[in-house]
Amino acid sequence: MKLQIYATDDCPKCMVFRKNLKEAVKELNLDDEIERIDLEHAIKINITSCPSLIINDEIKSMGTLLSVEELKTILKEDM
Repeated sequence: MKLQIYATDDCPKCMVFRKNLKEAVKELNLDDEIERIDLEHAIKINITSCPSLIINDEIKSMGTLLSVEELKTILKEDM
């Protein structure tokens, strides 16, 4: 599974999102690396807000702070 996120370093919501995603990946025993994409790439794929989650090149969430459980549900759908 290809996991990507668009998140900024100065956004508190993004910091929590990254933490929650790492925890969800850990709880599901996934060994997938989480790749951070830059603003230029985010614009190319029509991401308009952060944090955003992209799985296998499909935008799964954008601008929403998801809980660990919500992220696990999304990740399970793509396993």
